[in-house]
This record gives sequence, structure tokens and C-alpha cells, in this order.
Amino acid sequence: MEFQEAVSVFGDPLVITFDDPDHSTYEDRSLTFGTTRTRKMIIVSHTERNGSTRIISARLMQKHERNIYEEG
Repeated sequence: MEFQEAVSVFGDPLVITFDDPDHSTYEDRSLTFGTTRTRKMIIVSHTERNGSTRIISARLMQKHERNIYEEG
């Protein structure tokens, strides 16, 4: 997945963001569920560093994750 598409998830008005403490012991991480500008449903793992959002990874949602997103 291209970086620009992953970034576009943050423009989704229905985006859902959760803390993700299980995947880092040295920084706060979050998971964001949302839809990209091309309508792909993705999950982005990210952290805040020096006032900026750093994307760690992005991938398509699995079926059970789509259900979480759709239920809000």
C-alpha cells in the first residue's frame, strides 16, 4: 500500500482510533480503522513523534475488523 493512500485514512470522518499498548514497550502506539480516499478499508498503526504522526504500518482490514469499523 502506498504511503499517500495510508495517510488519507486520517481524513475519514468515521475513523476510529484505539490505543495499542500491546505492540510497543517504549512508545505510545495507536491503531486507526478507516476508509482511504480510494475506498479501501484499512488499519494504520502509528505513533506521535516530535509533533508529527509517524506511520508504522498499514494493511487491509480483515472481515472481523471491518465489522468493528462498521459498527462504530
